[in-house]
Amino acid sequence: MGKTKPLFLLCLFLFPLLLRGQLYVVELAIRKNLPAPVVTDTTVLNRLQSDPLWKTLSLPEQELVYWTNYSRVNPARFWDSVVVPHLKVYPSLAGPESASLETDLKASRPLPIFSLNSRLLQTARLHALDIARSESYPSHNSTNGTDFNTRMNEAGIRKCAYQNMAVGAHSILLSIVLLYLDIRLPEQGHRKALLNPSLIEMGVGYAPYGKDRFFLVQDMACKQ
Repeated sequence: MGKTKPLFLLCLFLFPLLLRGQLYVVELAIRKNLPAPVVTDTTVLNRLQSDPLWKTLSLPEQELVYWTNYSRVNPARFWDSVVVPHLKVYPSLAGPESASLETDLKASRPLPIFSLNSRLLQTARLHALDIARSESYPSHNSTNGTDFNTRMNEAGIRKCAYQNMAVGAHSILLSIVLLYLDIRLPEQGHRKALLNPSLIEMGVGYAPYGKDRFFLVQDMACKQ
């Protein structure tokens, strides 16, 4: 058994006159050689690589964008090839949330691949750096108090917008699995955002967060 590290996951929904966040903490032992699908989805990868913004992403950001889209293009395959192997490594994650996730992923039709949005990319990166630089407690507010709604408005994002965040000490792919599981969050906000067919534009941020941890941000929006 490895040393346990906490992983924080947060989600925020943006609707007219409503801001609501959710937070939960999962502690898992760090283990090497976490499972990952052997076969690359070339359709997803080729589509992403054709986007001029793809080359501007860091390798961790590319990984975050790729696996998020991998999960959306074929949700049932994501369950079989990603979630199930992770549950075998971490059986403590199996429970009512994993059961409901299996139902949701197998019932979900293929979803649109997220297009990279330069404005969302900037907001996600800046927020990741802002929180991680000072190792601030994960929040949807900037360290200067600016809230998510204000940041979206300043970036010119006028329609629906969502934000998922995670502080991880493991792999990026495990962080995505945990966002889908939404353990102890009955409203399943992270999962609903990731499986929302109306959300088709995305920006991501990644930044080191203290020792051996990282901070992830997914900013997602409807077509602007």
